[in-house]
Amino acid sequence: MEIVQDVDKLKVDLQKVFMTYRTIKKWAYINHDKDDTRPHYHIYLNFGTSVDSLRVAKWFELDYTTPDGKYHTGEQFINKVQGRTVDMLKYLIHGNESQRDKYQYSPSDVVANFDWQKEIALGDIIGDFEHYSYAQQLAVIEQMPLSEKPSNYRKLKNLWEIHCQAETLKTDRHIDVVFVDGEAGAGKTYYSKKLLEKMGLDYCVSSSSNDPFQDYLGQRAIILDDLRDNAFDLVDLLKILDNNTSSSAKSRFNNKVFNGDVIVITSSVPISKWYVYKEDCLKEDLQQLYRRISCYVKVTKESVFVYEQGLNKLGMPNGVALCYENTLIQNQPKKENKFSFGNYFGEICPSSKTPFDNGIKKQATLFDDGELPY
Repeated sequence: MEIVQDVDKLKVDLQKVFMTYRTIKKWAYINHDKDDTRPHYHIYLNFGTSVDSLRVAKWFELDYTTPDGKYHTGEQFINKVQGRTVDMLKYLIHGNESQRDKYQYSPSDVVANFDWQKEIALGDIIGDFEHYSYAQQLAVIEQMPLSEKPSNYRKLKNLWEIHCQAETLKTDRHIDVVFVDGEAGAGKTYYSKKLLEKMGLDYCVSSSSNDPFQDYLGQRAIILDDLRDNAFDLVDLLKILDNNTSSSAKSRFNNKVFNGDVIVITSSVPISKWYVYKEDCLKEDLQQLYRRISCYVKVTKESVFVYEQGLNKLGMPNGVALCYENTLIQNQPKKENKFSFGNYFGEICPSSKTPFDNGIKKQATLFDDGELPY
């Protein structure tokens, strides 16, 4: 809510009211004493839930009686904010575009119990897809008061759908594709995350090869983790990685448009082995795939090899690799079980001898084929 009242008619100590009624979660006010009208207060109140305006009028003693003896509750001095909270907060200093011709108050003139300038900054993020991803804006909405979340979410979702449709019309986008190859446990995903963090990009890690874009929420980068060539038809993958146009990727519930800057693909299968055994994949299409790879990274348990000159026609890295030490494996502490599961099972059930127990052998072992010996 907003209260607008002349300074000489406000009968209460504002700070005392704020301290007395803890229902008021957030408050901010300013004395507009440099407008063309009488000096008056603008008081912003946020309760986090619905509150009756009559109660608020009583708290601030806004009621009055006219000379003719007619009583008024003072509710006419209270406005329920219908639009964005951000716009109401901006109005405190005449910070909206439509108020540029009015006196511009200093932020230091505002008295508040919260960082109202930060709240304005967060609110202005909504719809700014040039600087913030959909996921980042969704996180901003999560910080808003509960009463504002639904409307802001609907607004963001509508703006996002419009933005995605507009993106499909672009013919000048530029994305970099990094292919990270290496055996399991070598650190492919770890180094992919560190790379994107160092680049200052928020990212999504694909949930599975069955639906890689399922969890994508417009982040600047995506890691298609442990991807296989059966996740996409080659034609669809070429469209996703195409620098000329944005295209949607198939997802279970609705198709997603990649709006980011970097796609990282991790796989234990080298890209030169992708699609080569599929009869409908032409050699020309495979070469198109290779041309789309900006950087090829090979991760072993000892080293990380980075090829920045892309791939040749055979899907092999061009140029000489930059070689780095794989510190992840070397510095990785030995994993130990948090619990002694054997002791717990010993408390659950009585111990038993294996069929092979001859008084010497006390523990079952695995055969080479991975089956227990009994």
